[in-house]
Amino acid sequence: MTKEFGRMISNLRKKKGLSQKDAAAELGISQSLLSHYEKGIRECGLEFLVKIAEYYDVSTDYLLGRAPLAVEDNVSADESEDVKIVKSNTFCMLNRRVINNSASVTYSILSDINNKKLQKNVSDYLSIAHYNMFRNLYSLKENNLNDIFKVSSQSYETLCDAGMRILETRIKTAAANIEGPKLSFDILADKYPESISSLNEMIKNAEKAINQNIKM
Repeated sequence: MTKEFGRMISNLRKKKGLSQKDAAAELGISQSLLSHYEKGIRECGLEFLVKIAEYYDVSTDYLLGRAPLAVEDNVSADESEDVKIVKSNTFCMLNRRVINNSASVTYSILSDINNKKLQKNVSDYLSIAHYNMFRNLYSLKENNLNDIFKVSSQSYETLCDAGMRILETRIKTAAANIEGPKLSFDILADKYPESISSLNEMIKNAEKAINQNIKM
């Protein structure tokens, strides 16, 4: 895949009249990483493959040298329902990878800081957030048994909210006494080349969600 993919995205970028610097900025990665992709030095992840296919408005098969068709040419009217299912499954798969890769960067930074209290507070905060969302999904069907939970269904949301607020305070207090590592987009891209695209996507998704909720 690597050489063919690199040749394809390089040609598409040039046809669009973009420099590596401009294309990399729009794709949310460093210029050096895009250069590595185009030269075939590195192999990109699935989420970046889909992202760059959407960016250049071509199919992923086209980028892999397997088909000459653009995305919309692959979809016929009688396939619309199947396409919706595939897109939904792809959306979940890509977002799971975005979250997982972003979390790996977070924990790597925590490891570098090497403060056990901060590590525990951040882990507890993320665990509660995940628990809350999981339990909301678990509770969609009313007759699901709650025997795997110790906290009552009537109070878990309130307790989750309270627990996260307390942990936020503890994290901020602990962080105030810690000198963290120097970070920037370029530093992160160099240290986490396989995760930087996911991290950037997570930031964009989160900030978009924040802005949408504020407008509501």
